[in-house]
Amino acid sequence: MTTVPLRGTSTLTDAAGRCAMSVTAYFAALFGALETIGERVSEISEGRPPVTAAALTEVVEPIAASVLEEHPVVGAGFVVHPGWLADRDLYLAWWQGDEQPLAERGVPIGHHVFDYTRHEWFETPRATGVHHVTGPYVDYVCTDEYVLTATVPVHVDGRMAGVAGADTRLETFEQLMREPLRDGGDVVLVNSHDRCVVAADPLLRSGQKIKPAAYRTAQQLPGLPFRVLSDAR
Repeated sequence: MTTVPLRGTSTLTDAAGRCAMSVTAYFAALFGALETIGERVSEISEGRPPVTAAALTEVVEPIAASVLEEHPVVGAGFVVHPGWLADRDLYLAWWQGDEQPLAERGVPIGHHVFDYTRHEWFETPRATGVHHVTGPYVDYVCTDEYVLTATVPVHVDGRMAGVAGADTRLETFEQLMREPLRDGGDVVLVNSHDRCVVAADPLLRSGQKIKPAAYRTAQQLPGLPFRVLSDAR
């Protein structure tokens, strides 16, 4: 299999190149918005007493509202690292539209507290120190739909404070990629688990396991856990 750098799109099919550029541009813009949340969280907490849940919510809410307004996402906010807040161990300053914060609606599932620290969208940026995109997966906590979750780790005074994040419905993402993948033939975007995210072939389902060896060309997207596969054998 040939691996092609992002700038070398001349050797790719047009659809593969369009897909690579569109996916990279979409998440670059979204990560930029999430970094703004991280910067604001850092500003209110560096060198100061521990932050309370109420103070965090007050600061994050207007920025999360801007992310929801300016990007085609269904949810956005900040999720704290255990023990970082002064008055909560686990807390989500997270909004979906005009609804109140997710934590205030009660995040427990059944009789169990939702321990988000075990989820890829939290654990991977915590472990690696870099931004990440998780999915597609079914978001049983917020939307009960397939989503892609973008998250950015936030550190304050050398300590992990949490992650800023946003959810994009898979249906929305598929619509955004419809034009880039037009006439794409066998072009498919896969995640780090080799599962289909979106594909030009309507017979390929999101989440379906893909065999990369079945394609002659694979393009890793810089800074993202995605590859664009094309030129099926």
